Amino acid sequence: MLNIQTAEQILADSKKLLIGMKKYKRIMDSLYWTDVSADKDFQRAFNDFFVMRSRKSPYYDRFYLFLEQKKHKGATFEETLDYLKEAGGQLELSFSSKLIHVINPNRPIWDKIVAENHFKMKLPGYGGDTSLRQKEIVKLYHEYCSRFYEFLDSADGQVIVSERDSRKSGRFQDVFIRQSVKRQCKRNLLPRIGKGASGAEFHLNAAE
Repeated sequence: MLNIQTAEQILADSKKLLIGMKKYKRIMDSLYWTDVSADKDFQRAFNDFFVMRSRKSPYYDRFYLFLEQKKHKGATFEETLDYLKEAGGQLELSFSSKLIHVINPNRPIWDKIVAENHFKMKLPGYGGDTSLRQKEIVKLYHEYCSRFYEFLDSADGQVIVSERDSRKSGRFQDVFIRQSVKRQCKRNLLPRIGKGASGAEFHLNAAE
């Protein structure tokens, strides 16, 4: 079980945490006063922080057009997943969850390390019926959200929440909690899962 000392160790690099939070705050603060479909500075900051790379320009155009259209009225995960599939030809669980999170920060971002190592959840394999895989991904996302909220209410989650509150970072709940769990996963499981799964240098971005 986590305690305050362990949580402090997990989040010991406060300078790196602060840099990440400032980047996140700039994105969230500017969302509603700029046209994100046209603001290239916003798009570059978003792509960098949320690790959205290796897509062609038309994909980003459609992604930010959808975000601009939905930022005031909201979007469901189902419609976002379907829209981004049409835009890029793939089922984008991670990218869809990032878009949903920016509109509604209470919705967690899908994080592969947290999902696999902490919640023991994996994406369905490729091949077979695409429509069936899409349904499984939708179900997986909602289960991930439920497990995330359950973790927040658990003893371990409350320790991290307490540490978050002591740092006056309440509005960064998703980023703060995910990075706490991710660091714990990396420290505890790295020898078993190997460098290929989580050996990259950590930085406070929203990883896939």
